[in-house]
Amino acid sequence: MSNPYENIKISLAAAITSLNSNARYRYEGTEGGDISTLQWLDGTTPISNDDILAEQTRLQAIEDAE
Repeated sequence: MSNPYENIKISLAAAITSLNSNARYRYEGTEGGDISTLQWLDGTTPISNDDILAEQTRLQAIEDAE
């Protein structure tokens, strides 16, 4: 089974910032980050992984269309 996110170039950080420009968080990993290590900091209201991945996909579609 192929990974639907393997061709995504938009980082998790870009997707999170698009959803909440004031979010404070950290995660580990390279190549855009590892969502399973995401930690919300300084009282930031968590954003669901599904919402982050959907935003990442949306931003990638915009990038691909340019």
